[in-house]
Amino acid sequence: MSFLYVWAIALGLSAIVPLILHLRRRETDRRVAFPALRYLSRAEDARSRSLVASDLLLLAVRVGLLIAIAFAAAGPLIGRGGARDHEPTDLALIVDNSASVGRLDGDRLLFESLVEHAGTALAATRPEDRIWLFPTVGEPLAAGVGAARAAAALAQIEPTDGAADLAEVVARAAAALPADGDRRREVQLLSDLQASALRTSPPARGDATPLVAYAPRPPAEPNGALVGVELTGGTTAPSGIGHGVVVRSARAGGGVEEAADSLEGGEADIRLELDGRLSGAARAPWGTSAVLGLPELGIGLHEGRLEVNPAGARADDLRYFAIRVVPPPAVRFHGDETSFAGLGIATLREAGRLSSGAEGAVAVVDGDAARGAPWAGASTIVFVPPGDPVDLAAFNQGLAGLGIGWQARIDPASGDLGLEEPRAAFSLSGVRVRQRYLFRPVGGGSPADTALIRTEDGEPWLVRTESGGRMALILASPLTAAASDLPAHPAMIPFLEAVLVHWSHLATWPFSDFGAGEPLSLPEWASEVESPDGSVRDVEGGSPFTPVRAGVYTVRGNGGDPGPVETQFAANVPEAEADPTPIAREDLEELFAGRPVFTAGPEAAAWEEGVFRARRGRDIAPWLIALALVLIGLELFLATPGRSRRPRPDRERSEATSGVSS
Repeated sequence: MSFLYVWAIALGLSAIVPLILHLRRRETDRRVAFPALRYLSRAEDARSRSLVASDLLLLAVRVGLLIAIAFAAAGPLIGRGGARDHEPTDLALIVDNSASVGRLDGDRLLFESLVEHAGTALAATRPEDRIWLFPTVGEPLAAGVGAARAAAALAQIEPTDGAADLAEVVARAAAALPADGDRRREVQLLSDLQASALRTSPPARGDATPLVAYAPRPPAEPNGALVGVELTGGTTAPSGIGHGVVVRSARAGGGVEEAADSLEGGEADIRLELDGRLSGAARAPWGTSAVLGLPELGIGLHEGRLEVNPAGARADDLRYFAIRVVPPPAVRFHGDETSFAGLGIATLREAGRLSSGAEGAVAVVDGDAARGAPWAGASTIVFVPPGDPVDLAAFNQGLAGLGIGWQARIDPASGDLGLEEPRAAFSLSGVRVRQRYLFRPVGGGSPADTALIRTEDGEPWLVRTESGGRMALILASPLTAAASDLPAHPAMIPFLEAVLVHWSHLATWPFSDFGAGEPLSLPEWASEVESPDGSVRDVEGGSPFTPVRAGVYTVRGNGGDPGPVETQFAANVPEAEADPTPIAREDLEELFAGRPVFTAGPEAAAWEEGVFRARRGRDIAPWLIALALVLIGLELFLATPGRSRRPRPDRERSEATSGVSS
């Protein structure tokens, strides 16, 4: 047992007062030596034993009453107590609203269960507690507020299609709690504890704030999802040719290893909708890719959706894409027609992906051809550096003549380098670079902002910039077999098409789709964004924007001379959300080494018992007050005038007189 106010026990010393009064009580009756009263004296002596017992009981009641009041004032605590019997606490409450909590938990969504358990934690708070509320996807909703305001903020949390980084949000929530040392601190995490959401170690902060994590029921069935979509022609594609979409499925969690055929015979039924109409279907084993052809598309914007038969969480059963169809661009090539670049452009022309014209929209300048400014009338210029460093000065002169803020320099180091994978519909895996130039910004140029492809050491290899109303793309290596493996690699033709179409002025933004819940930078001309639900939000060009729901978004604005501009981008559930497998408890403790970790659940009673670890015992003051009230009633009963300890004198005298007369 412990006490909140130990000093109040001193009030129990007042119990000595009735004891002293009892011991100091004197007999005030005057003794009269009269023979007729002897009978009364003998009668009083006969009742003395019962009167003494009554006095002692009254004394005990009064002493017990004072002791009960004193102990009640001291705030006695006994045992560990319940969730409400905790010390004043600064609480960081984290509620998972990522895509993975959209699976069923019994007869309802797991997200709904998490919100209900969060409400249970808030109901267990005390008036002196302070609460910080964090969703796993989005900004904090409450900071240092009471339970009522926290409950109102909790009602605003909505499920999203984004991915959670639980380790990061736990560290951020713990850091938000004041470290003044006067109050207890605790972080409560309500999540599905998805292992893929705890894949990174939290930053070391030297924080030992306890973490209480909700342990939900494991998924009852495997989760089937669409985890990747790739347009064969890219997000911007020329018209007049066939286009397709490659979609990849996955299945994980829920004992998928033991139940290999639990999802519709082990095959995924995939349906394709384009511009709101069913356009195709395919069936493929889970975990493989399927290719669906697109019908002939007219010039303009198109949006599509891929859907698979429901399995597990619903959000990742859908995958969206957006495609802009443009006329095949006219390309002028200035260089050796028999070079790798010249032959590649000719191949694309024969396939109908490029057109030729006297006034080409794209000019490709290969090496020495930079002399003479052959890019007149072109909206996009592609610069391929010369193989001979002697011609590098003329190459840089051509860049400077267009006001481009980069210059190429000879790389003093020699070696064999790989290329980082671009965000495009082709792979550069296996391509090695043996000759390259180093880009250095001049006049405020910044390669970090416009490098489309880099070498494995981080240096820009393909740079994209704008100058004088033109767009320029500059390669760091010649397109020769001696400089790199790219000319003889299968990616050569897709690479040229990406440079001439997908990364040219025809495709200003975006170059690919985005992950839901991840911030992106809007184009400078953007003024509003229309969400998939039809709501429109005013934005500032170049500002960050986070799409929290999967779907196709429309960006509108004014691009200057061309007038109003409109484009679309797709946001999808991140691939990491497809695997609902929870992390093991021992792995959770190892991940948060140095921080006390507790798990509670999945039953509501177990969760309520697990939260607010710093408890101070159950307050039994109300029981002592009830006891004091009972003792007060008993004291009034024992001390009532109707229960006088001595008979009335006139009655005793009459009884005595009658006795003598008889």
